[in-house]
Amino acid sequence: MKILHIGDLHLGKKIGGYSLLEDQKYFLDETISLMKEKGISHIIMAGDIYDISTPSGDAISLFASFLKKIKDNNFKAFIISGNHDSKARLSYLNELIQDDGIFINTDIKNAVKPFIVDGINYYLIPYTTSSEINSVFDKEFKEYSEALDFVVKEMNIDETKINIAVSHQLVLRNNELPDFGHSEDPVIGTIQNIPSSIYSGFTYTALGHIHKPQKVADNIYYAGSPFPYHIDETKYDKNYQIIEIDGNNISVTTEPIKLLHNTVIIEDTFDNIVNNYAGNKDDYVYAVITDSEHENAMAILKEHFPYIINLRYKQKDAKGVNLQEKIKDIEKISFEELFGKFYQDQLGKELTDFQKDLVKDLFSEEGDDNED
Repeated sequence: MKILHIGDLHLGKKIGGYSLLEDQKYFLDETISLMKEKGISHIIMAGDIYDISTPSGDAISLFASFLKKIKDNNFKAFIISGNHDSKARLSYLNELIQDDGIFINTDIKNAVKPFIVDGINYYLIPYTTSSEINSVFDKEFKEYSEALDFVVKEMNIDETKINIAVSHQLVLRNNELPDFGHSEDPVIGTIQNIPSSIYSGFTYTALGHIHKPQKVADNIYYAGSPFPYHIDETKYDKNYQIIEIDGNNISVTTEPIKLLHNTVIIEDTFDNIVNNYAGNKDDYVYAVITDSEHENAMAILKEHFPYIINLRYKQKDAKGVNLQEKIKDIEKISFEELFGKFYQDQLGKELTDFQKDLVKDLFSEEGDDNED
């Protein structure tokens, strides 16, 4: 038995003004081809099927077409909603498509009972929050991890069976954060951390939400996103996760994802970028110019690279220090410290203790509002 694990499709997403629907269709077609070639009969999709909660008609049609190909090939699919998905828009056909071997769960109350297919127990755990768990199960958990741990314990997992969890959460690796792909950053700040130990009773846990593919713990994996949705995501490979089950033994291998267009960073002088990178004309391009600014640079580059996403200059300050590196250092500073430095630069004096406490309280309240 072979199972394919993918996640974070973000169908309908745009980058730099370009719709990725053509690229996403290519990826989904390649996925069907891979399943046929490798003899894979089950596919897991670990949330964030769509990029927004109100996807376009074209995005919905693309996903419907993919599900039809799954049905036509007698594959089985196991799908959960992520934090980008509308539960209603993803689940409205549930009762009809289950007969075709396509199982979608968007409701945490349904996570405690497995879908049993070909002798495997699939526990589909959609993106959720502690407040939702409290409401559904009439509990008063204060910690997110305690709430999700309760849900898992309610499953009464039979560890003599093959049990696969599909979950869309921020799961800690050895009590540390996983490696982000950076296009998740705007939403990660509102999501509480889940220790990997909560999933220890499962044979395999298929995670979604983090865009960099990685192993979190034994048999706990993020598949990552199929496409590099951020400049930093061009720095690592995008792979399928293939789970093979032989009796009670399980193994995990990877297969490179083929994309319609590569995504590259071209860092060079303006003249060199224009004249020496013709081989990248069909790629999505992040251009980093290392010399001085040029008039109409973006328009000129677009003539050479029709899919250019972004242009920036690798600027240095008067001391020759790379400003991008300075920005990374600033990102490590707390909001309170950063505000204090700004205040001192502007007024020439430090914040008083009273003002520091006030700033801290204000940022704390802002964080609380974001979590709601």
